[in-house]
Amino acid sequence: MSSQPSLKRDRRAAKERQPTVLLVEDDENTLCAMDKLFLRWGYLVLTAETGHDAIGMLEQPIAPVDVVLLDAHLPDVDGPALTARLRELEPTLPIVVCSGEADAEEMAELLRSGAVRCFSKPMPADELRAAVETVLR
Repeated sequence: MSSQPSLKRDRRAAKERQPTVLLVEDDENTLCAMDKLFLRWGYLVLTAETGHDAIGMLEQPIAPVDVVLLDAHLPDVDGPALTARLRELEPTLPIVVCSGEADAEEMAELLRSGAVRCFSKPMPADELRAAVETVLR
């Protein structure tokens, strides 16, 4: 158990400040593009290129995270396992999973493991924004 103070999310507080999105993506070009989009939309953005980095960002938070946008296929951990671990750390944290390769069975497994939404890549920017804004309400 960490002795550091917890930076739990509060949906009301997120509405009074810029919401923070944690982008978890191993493809540098995709991560950069999503980072720019979310900054343009007024979000604070944290990024992780591996599942272990994402876990570390929730275990030792530098800022409250309001939503996670997660690539289902990372080199170090599979999407359902990572989703379940993030859910253990932050039970009410909305996790949105995007994948260019997941089939219907894997999408269902991601939802069972704690994702609130699953989408296929590529996803139009307006749909991505709407999905994130919906889970933050």
